[in-house]
Amino acid sequence: MKKILLLFVLSLMISCDEQKTEPQREQVQRKTSFSDSLQVSVNKRVTLMPQAREIVSSWLAYVTAQDEVQRLSNRTGAEIMDISNNLMQIMESLKSTMPDTLRSPAVESRTNVLLTKAHVLHQLSNKKEKNPDEIFETAEDLVIEFENFKLQLNELFLKTPENFEMELDEAFEESLEPDSTGTIPLFREGDRI
Repeated sequence: MKKILLLFVLSLMISCDEQKTEPQREQVQRKTSFSDSLQVSVNKRVTLMPQAREIVSSWLAYVTAQDEVQRLSNRTGAEIMDISNNLMQIMESLKSTMPDTLRSPAVESRTNVLLTKAHVLHQLSNKKEKNPDEIFETAEDLVIEFENFKLQLNELFLKTPENFEMELDEAFEESLEPDSTGTIPLFREGDRI
């Protein structure tokens, strides 16, 4: 009985000692603070093609999303955390109100990426221990992904190789039509040999 009691006390002391030596959290070196402004390193801003611009100009969710994403670059970490819920709602609206003329698997996947990034930003903003580096990185990703979204919108209006070949064929057919004298010109003015 003494051995069991001794063993019990000994195991109790060891477990108490282990609880005392909890690993201390290391101080994480952060590159940014919540008072810093977001610095986005987008290499190139995408300008929408006229056909895409015409469609999105009447799409309220797109206009709102573009304005908010553009303003992210001048916001502090604290401001980004404050608007994270709004950004998430805007991206949900962008996804759910997409015009049928823009619906394609590629464009829809881009809206999914934007919505996911907005959700991640919102989750990071509501964590108990917030990390400004994570928040700035996710906000920058959101800006970059919006540029990719615009690029994808432009790709809907690019001519496919098939369309390009048809245009070349039509131009060739037109060049084979006889002129007013009834002859088929081999060369036209300005053609190079």
